[in-house]
Amino acid sequence: MKRFIVGFFAVIGVIAVMLVVTVGVAGYAVWQSLVVPRPELPERILLTLDLRGTLDNAGGPDPVGLLTGEARPGLDEVLLALDAAAVDPRVAGIVARIDATAHGFAAAEELRAAIARLRKAGKRALVHAESFGEGGPGNEGYFVATAFEEIWMQPGGLVAITGLSVEMPFLRGLLDRIGVAPEVLRREVYKTAFESFTERAPTAANREMMEAILDDLFARFREGIGEGRGLDPATVARLVDEAPFTGEEALAADLLDRIGYYDEMLEAARTAVPEAEEVALGDYAAALANGEEAPVVAFVHASGTILPGAIPAAEGIGSETLREALDAALEDEQVTAVLLRLDSPGGSAVASISIARAIDRLRAAGKPVVVSMVNTAASGGYWIASRADRILASPATLTGSIGVISGKPVLAGLWRKLEIGWASLRRGRNAGIWSLNEPYDAAARQRMERVLDDLYARFKATVAEGRALSPEEVEAVAKGRVWTGRQALERRLVDRLGGLHEALAELRSLLGLEAEAALDLRPFPPPGGPLEWLLALRREFGGLLRLARELRAVAGPPGLASAPPITVR
Repeated sequence: MKRFIVGFFAVIGVIAVMLVVTVGVAGYAVWQSLVVPRPELPERILLTLDLRGTLDNAGGPDPVGLLTGEARPGLDEVLLALDAAAVDPRVAGIVARIDATAHGFAAAEELRAAIARLRKAGKRALVHAESFGEGGPGNEGYFVATAFEEIWMQPGGLVAITGLSVEMPFLRGLLDRIGVAPEVLRREVYKTAFESFTERAPTAANREMMEAILDDLFARFREGIGEGRGLDPATVARLVDEAPFTGEEALAADLLDRIGYYDEMLEAARTAVPEAEEVALGDYAAALANGEEAPVVAFVHASGTILPGAIPAAEGIGSETLREALDAALEDEQVTAVLLRLDSPGGSAVASISIARAIDRLRAAGKPVVVSMVNTAASGGYWIASRADRILASPATLTGSIGVISGKPVLAGLWRKLEIGWASLRRGRNAGIWSLNEPYDAAARQRMERVLDDLYARFKATVAEGRALSPEEVEAVAKGRVWTGRQALERRLVDRLGGLHEALAELRSLLGLEAEAALDLRPFPPPGGPLEWLLALRREFGGLLRLARELRAVAGPPGLASAPPITVR
């Protein structure tokens, strides 16, 4: 009883704190939107940009950033603002800060391309890092930095372009030791999502797939460095093998332009364009307004694991949440087309099918859909993408994985080791099919195999119809295999290599517009509503919610054990 009382009041306390914070932040957000005017831009601009860490691209508000005054633009906001700056005569250039970064390799490609377009328009572009890796690789950050005109690094920093690596844990030995037996059903050999639990080392198919992916990404990594720094392939290969470098070594190898502190780089930029005023890229983006009439395009973000039901955008892709956004675009008479920015490793097959149906409805209504893949659009993510009019991927985007997988850990051996017994009472031949306490019997396995066969056939048929491929062509690229964007283009799984910039070009083409025609990109669902703020707070204060759930579990009954759902990963 004491534990129940403590748990109950702890939950009440957490909920009370959540409500107070929710009301406070929501009120502050409304005040900001009503009272704080858009920043006015000077006649000459030197943009500043912080690329350190990770750029969020889930969409939706950032309540904590708003409260602290440190809200950062997301990846797409950065890309759109850079393209706007490229054609804005007021913008003289940009200075950026960077580190090893964790945007994802495909996102890094998009950032490089956007900086290249800015430079091609005659703008200056300088970037500074304290270090490209410190106690770890700096590959991605340096890859982005090579798109800039000058690369500066602080004294004492490292250029750790030590090459790409993949490390895969295999837990089968541990699971055998503790008495847990994983049971996994899959379609087919390259569907390796659960191999960490079922194997002691990678299977031949897994190793083949990963080697091919790594080869392609490593080639692009070295190409990018060579292009950005004017180095021949042999020199880049040698430098990668000799890294990491001190600042002085990197300077001598033409990997850096200057060694100095950020304030020194900023002063050099100010001297080069003395009449320009510094404007943060986020403020620049907020100040831009499209005053002319333009076709309305619904701009939809979908990032994370695909799950059934309503899920906050920052926590994954909820089938109901995304479907409602797409249906809203369908019903809005002003919307002429949809741009879906997709970044997902997959998830629920049923949820993927539901979202794909919403895309079919848009196309049937004459509203073209373009899918722009970011870092990953595999399995359920590719199921969704395959229904679009056009699919674009960056060279490094991981995509495909046309296959199905299901499984459960069987805990019978663990219970024996712990001397814990279970009593089971059932009605129905397959009532125990989801139990974690026993493996599938012959009849249950047969039923599960038939379910997987059906889903796999549906997946391949969906891709064949959407991509205008024969069943034989789909089978050749399926079997659960993951491809890079460049490999996927060769196999007709995507239409074009490129990011957000190229996706907008495809939309203009589908709408019969000129190459540089303006588009009115409108987020769907619109950001900033009370529900969005509440969901954003749920993300930011997820730790409190987890604590509440744990405390509630102390006071409440145990849950029913269930196996993982059939997933497309």
